[in-house]
Amino acid sequence: MDLELQQRLLTRAAEITGGTEALSRVLGVDLHSLELWLTGRATVPGWIGLAAMDMVLDDDVIRATHDRRRVARVPTGMKAPR
Repeated sequence: MDLELQQRLLTRAAEITGGTEALSRVLGVDLHSLELWLTGRATVPGWIGLAAMDMVLDDDVIRATHDRRRVARVPTGMKAPR
């Protein structure tokens, strides 16, 4: 997995869980290791990347089920489906 993507996933997972300390508790890892991964100074173990991805996707699914828009949201730089 790309280093920037790993950092973005971990950053988003930290936002979802309430911060880096909370994320370290949820993942069962020490805060120092998490901070090294977040800053790109250490390689993120595969299982950590997958756990962060699960958190982000689960949060996105929950948000999507509560979204009342009639038209799907389109990320910046992408074309809307037809």
